[in-house]
Amino acid sequence: MINEAKRPNILFIMADQQRADSFGPNRHPCANFPVLEGMAEESVVFRRFYTAAMACVASRHAFLTGHYPWQDRVAGNARFPTGDQTTWMSVLRNHGYRSVSVGKTHMVHAGSTHIQVPIMKSYNDKGIWGEGGDWNHFEVQVSEEPEDTYFEFFAVRRACEAIDRLTASSDNPFAMFLGFHAPHEPYVLPERYAHWLNPEYVLLPKARAHGELNTKSTHLLARRKHLESVLGRKITDNDVRVGIAGHHGAVKMVDDCVGLMLDHLRKRDLLDNTLVIFCSDHGEMLGEHHIFNKAATFYEGEIRLPMIMRFPERWKAGTQCTHLASSMDWVPTLFDYLDIDADMGLPGQSLMPMIEHNEPVRDHLMCSTGRGLMIRDNRWKLWIYAEDDEGEMYDLETDPLELNNLYADPAHAPVRTALTDRMLRQRIKADIAEARTSGAERLLMEEACATLEPQVITRHTNNK
Repeated sequence: MINEAKRPNILFIMADQQRADSFGPNRHPCANFPVLEGMAEESVVFRRFYTAAMACVASRHAFLTGHYPWQDRVAGNARFPTGDQTTWMSVLRNHGYRSVSVGKTHMVHAGSTHIQVPIMKSYNDKGIWGEGGDWNHFEVQVSEEPEDTYFEFFAVRRACEAIDRLTASSDNPFAMFLGFHAPHEPYVLPERYAHWLNPEYVLLPKARAHGELNTKSTHLLARRKHLESVLGRKITDNDVRVGIAGHHGAVKMVDDCVGLMLDHLRKRDLLDNTLVIFCSDHGEMLGEHHIFNKAATFYEGEIRLPMIMRFPERWKAGTQCTHLASSMDWVPTLFDYLDIDADMGLPGQSLMPMIEHNEPVRDHLMCSTGRGLMIRDNRWKLWIYAEDDEGEMYDLETDPLELNNLYADPAHAPVRTALTDRMLRQRIKADIAEARTSGAERLLMEEACATLEPQVITRHTNNK
């Protein structure tokens, strides 16, 4: 789509643990985020965009490589891929981009030069609970670190400085990943954000019901038990309100920091030649189904993400994409838009047909954790925890809040069987797509065949 000589800069901004409904038409009525909502008006907005992996590291790895986490053995936060993976940033570097990453990357930044940002006392030990080092969801505090050097603002400053250096030294475009910690807990924030939203005005979540925990999987129950054990008591409605208020204060800080980045691009006359993406790695439960945090379930609050793409010169501004989309689709979309042949197997789909013509590109999506696998289509959602031989299943058409678990319901056993079969087939197809033979590998096969060694028993023509 884009002429090589006119390829734009790329700025990918990723928040951590921000929900899809944190801004826009379904946001909290007492919370206003003018920068993100203004950016959305100038952008393509994906209303049903989902992460392909949980939790943080696995999701970011999927965004960076275009691979499902099981394909690169990245199932959770315990394994950090720090090798020479082919990523969208390394591919862009091979096509003349200068690729840099700034701030929080969870050590997932292969293909870019990483500019670190010191934490100093941004979160300090006020936000830490117990021996396990869990971060507090239910208390909001003022950080000891001055706002100017607080992590998010420091990251923005370093990102702006890097952009200035890159654009001063070369005419080649830049590709930058900017990672924030917010709105991830702990809610130890600069003073003007710590009490930005009064908990008294916070609405309790709709997606929870009395007695629903009796029908849920053990992983949800374990998360609830863990939160109560570190809190030292039962979670109250007031705790939930405080947690929601603190989270929104952190989102407000993200909103202001995105504004600083956009202002800098405008001042440098770069905004109209930069593709700006805002997204998150995963969501946050915020009291829905009686839990906080992420990576214990596959509810909408955890897996549906904010995803907005502001194209150069506001191309397609105001477009609302309402078909299903996955984080697996980001890498093929970028390459399609830039007209780059990456010569790599990618199981995702380009979203350009959706952006240009409102055409769906997929009828389902999958998401995985180190514990289980989920499949979701336009009506049904099923996830399975193989190690526990249990799961959850929902009819999203009649139960959009995911309150009535149908996994063990005999009347819905045929649906569960069909979804399980579909999940298996789609995973096989994804692995076949990822293992596609590249052009470089085909050349290697031609060289091997030319040696006439007896070990080379497969003809090149059979491996195309």
